This record gives sequence, C-alpha cells and structure tokens, in this order.
Amino acid sequence: MATLTRRYIDQVVAHVPDGQREDLSRELDALTSDMLQERLASGAEEVTAEREVLEELGDPARLAARYREAPNHLIGPEVFPLYTRLLRWVLVLALLVSLLANAIVYSATVPDGHLGGMIGQAVGEAVVALFVAFGAVTGFFAVFERVVPSPDRGRAGRSAARQWSVEDLEVEVVNARDARSEAISSLVFLGIVALVPLVPTTFLYVGHLNGGGSFVSQALWDFWLPAYYVLILLGVAQSVWTLVRGRVTRVQVVARAMLDVVAAVFFTVLVLTQQVLDPAIDSGILQTSRGADWVDVLYVAVIWLVALWDLYVCVKYWRTLRSQDALITT
Repeated sequence: MATLTRRYIDQVVAHVPDGQREDLSRELDALTSDMLQERLASGAEEVTAEREVLEELGDPARLAARYREAPNHLIGPEVFPLYTRLLRWVLVLALLVSLLANAIVYSATVPDGHLGGMIGQAVGEAVVALFVAFGAVTGFFAVFERVVPSPDRGRAGRSAARQWSVEDLEVEVVNARDARSEAISSLVFLGIVALVPLVPTTFLYVGHLNGGGSFVSQALWDFWLPAYYVLILLGVAQSVWTLVRGRVTRVQVVARAMLDVVAAVFFTVLVLTQQVLDPAIDSGILQTSRGADWVDVLYVAVIWLVALWDLYVCVKYWRTLRSQDALITT
C-alpha cells in the first residue's frame, strides 16, 4: 500500500472508537485498492491515480462520520419532540421560580431595598437560571441519545407523544401556541399582583410616609386580602390547566368568564366599601377623603374595563370553538 493511502486510512480510523478501527482499516484498504486498480486499468499513472482516489473519498473526518456508530447529531429525531416538550416546561418553571425566589430573598435580606434593585437582581438571576436549565436539559438528552439503545429511545419518544384525536382540530383553530403564551403571561402577572400587598413603601422611595410599611391597609388582612389570594390561586390553577391541556376548551372558557365576573365584583365591593391604601399613603400622596371618591370611581372603571376585555376574549374563544364543532359535525 502506498504511503499516502496508509496515512489517509490512519486519519480516518482515528475518528472512530477503538472497537471499529481494525475492521474499518481493512474495509478502507480493500476499497482504496479496488478504486486504484480501476484507474490503473484505464491507463492512469499510479501516483496520479492514488491522489484521485483519495480526493474522491474526501475529508477523512467526514468519511469517518459515515462509519461511526455514534450519532452525529446532539438530539436525535426519536427523542427531539420529548426534548422540546420538556424544555418548554423546565424553562417556564425555572423562570417563574427564579423570579419569585429572588424577589423574596431580596426583600428578606436587603433592609432598605427598592423596586429597581429587586428587579435588577431578579432578572439577572433569572437569566442565569434559564441558561442553567437549558444546559441541564440539553446535556441530559445528549447523554441519553448516546447511552440508551435506539429501540428504547424510540419507545420513550412514542410514549411521551400525545395521541392525536379529532379534538386536536381545535388546536389548529384556537392556536395552542397562543393559548400557552397567554397562560404563561397570566402566571407572570398573577405572581406580580400577589406581591403587591407585600411591597414596602421603601421600594418606591416613599417609606417616610408610613415607616416603610406596605401600601395597602393592614385592616384588609382580616378578610379581604386572604380572599384576594384565593382569587389569585384560582387564576393560577386556570392558567396551569391551559398549559397542561395545551388547548382552550369550552369548560375553560366558561370557568374563565365566571372568574372574571367574580373578581370584578369582588374588587368593586372592596374599593367602594374599604380603605384600600394605607391611610398615611392615601393622605400623603393622593390627599383624598371618603367624601372625595373620584379615585374610587377611577379604580372601578379600570376594574371593569379589564374584566370586559377578558370577557370579550372569552366570547371570541367560544365562537371559535362553536365554529369548529360545526365543521366537525357537518
């Protein structure tokens, strides 16, 4: 065998596991010998023929990839749907947990904290958490791709895939991606409003008004704030329901509309009958009294504008689902 061919084969087998090298070396030896003999039979010179054979075979690394038993992709098609599905859940969970945890840690450890500092710390740590979560999930599936045999990988991918049914036609109309995005946005919003009664006035640089207490009246903890958190938990359950189902159903639309009405009535009664803001904040910033209730009217208007907008979205979902029912049954 010519020295150039031997060097080429050595470079090819260097890119494959030890257990394959001997067999691959013999196979390439026979292959290059046959190709060389064909060119010599046609009248080519030996040196020229050898170079043509090696150039036809191409880059040793690329040729080795065709023989290597290990996959050339990071995440293969058998488990890629499972990978993307799990990745979406893990990233959303990592983002929510990181934002909430860092907001709590900041509030508990920084004596004179403020809103800007809390946002900066929470967002910065959340970015790190997203990268760590992405790397962990991707690394796990990369190892899984190379360690688990192909039949087992296929079974894992098939078991994670949801069976298709006629109901999935609703997903195409209602748009499952939009439904999930809206549910995630709702979870973030609910997490923020859950922190509102706990935010000290020092976060907005007005702590001198009530000694760094919260913005809301402490008297509301007797009933109104616990009920407020019950409504938030119901909203969280509804958003998680949408994420788990991956679609919007008629039952979810009805439940969402009912929750909108209950929440709007609750906040209306709260604003009209209770002192919502801490009295020191009310008199120090807004300078209102129970006789001057223009602020209450503004609150109620905003409450019902938000509720009516969400009810309008519910009506659109309902009409879309009814139209889809008509298409299926006709």
